[in-house]
Amino acid sequence: MKYSVFTLLASCLLFTACKDNVSEQATPAGAKGSIPPQVEFFPVPDYIGGELKMIDSLQLPLSKSVTVNNTTRSAIATDSELRYWARNFQEPDISDPALKNSYTETSIADQSAPSVTLIYTTSDHALPVQKINVYIKPSSEQNDKVTGIYMEKIYTLNDTLYNQQLYWKSGKNLQVTTEKKIHGNALPVEKVKITWDPS
Repeated sequence: MKYSVFTLLASCLLFTACKDNVSEQATPAGAKGSIPPQVEFFPVPDYIGGELKMIDSLQLPLSKSVTVNNTTRSAIATDSELRYWARNFQEPDISDPALKNSYTETSIADQSAPSVTLIYTTSDHALPVQKINVYIKPSSEQNDKVTGIYMEKIYTLNDTLYNQQLYWKSGKNLQVTTEKKIHGNALPVEKVKITWDPS
């Protein structure tokens, strides 16, 4: 999928310019002002879906490691396991109109790397996805490359509080670290890593 960070930044600037322009224009009494265009969020579910298609088409071998209490167990991973953990990155989709207004987007550019980080955050603690970082390596010669996606999720399921940190390393692996609490009692932290690039 082609997704240019320069296009995104241009959209952000356009959004800001339009917003300032609308506020400065005189609006007749009783008339509605113009609505500035919405900034498009990075399509995380689509990006993860594209990575899954790549893994499937190349028939890449999958391995899994699970670490609990500093003890790691390794095994061959199945496609269904990969897709199960990948869904954690795809759902819920903060671009959904029902959720989008609860999130704000900021961007940080590091000229020394060079790299751009798109950051999505919310002040609504009831939402499962609390933060998303999309790491992008800009390129003037090729399409900008997404190098990774980091997420923080907090939610309750069946009286269990889940606190997760998720990291998708593009073309390499995914990692999900899960802390659980049941009625305030902490369970052992579990770290799951699925790798499709053995290098």
